[in-house]
Formats: sequence, C-alpha cells, structure tokens
Amino acid sequence: MTALGPKSEAALRAAMARLLDGRPERTDGALTVSNLAREAGVSRATANRAVDVLAEFRTAEARRRQSSPLVLKGRIRALEAELRAVRGAEMAELRALARTLAQRIQVLTLQVAERDAVIEGLREELARSGNTRVIPLRRSPQDGAG
Repeated sequence: MTALGPKSEAALRAAMARLLDGRPERTDGALTVSNLAREAGVSRATANRAVDVLAEFRTAEARRRQSSPLVLKGRIRALEAELRAVRGAEMAELRALARTLAQRIQVLTLQVAERDAVIEGLREELARSGNTRVIPLRRSPQDGAG
C-alpha cells in the first residue's frame, strides 16, 4: 500500500501507462522515476512514497528492457553463432563418416576384384584342362562315424 493520496496514485498510474505505452505528454519518454514523477505532475518525493507503483514500474521497465530490440538482436546473434558452431561440428562429423565409408567401399571393391580374378583363373584352368574328369571322393566309413 502506498503512503499517498488516491489522486497522486491515480496520476502516477496514468503516467506509468503513458510512459510504458510510449506516448509521453511531458517528458522525453525515458523509463525513469524522475520522468514518471514529471509525467504525473507530482514531486519526486511523492513518487518515491508510492512504493507499490514504483515496484510495478520497475518490473515493467525491466521486462521491457529484456525484450527491447537491441537485447533481442543480441540474443539472435548469439543463437546464430551457437547454431553455426553446432552445424560446423555436425559437418565435421559427417565428413569424417563419409571418409570412413569411402575407405570401406574401396577395401570391398578391392576384395571383389581379387575374388573375380580368382574365379577367372579357375575358369581358365578348367578350360585348359578340357577333357579332365572330376571324380568325387568317397568317404570311408570311418570318416562318417566321427
């Protein structure tokens, strides 16, 4: 509760509304207690006695300061920098993964080429032997009992 009359409190609340809305009538619009008193047409001492009104005014002023365009632009810049850093780290990780996968593909390609060379060699050997018969080996009864 404030220690001043209802007229002064009403004048301070009306002045506070005008200042916070950005439509001052008697001041430059800066959100200060001096401007609040001047805008309300009361002395600074009277404004200082309006503890509740001043608390509301300071809270609203702090909220406005936090959401001011300069503060928000700074926050945007900080978030953009953080995003660039995260993207950079992700890109580095993806490049490393791509290098690893490329190396694995290269190894598999070489293994396939070696296998194809072995198959081709066996085909050539089979073609050279021409009339060779392949005789299956029979298992002895001892081998199957194992």
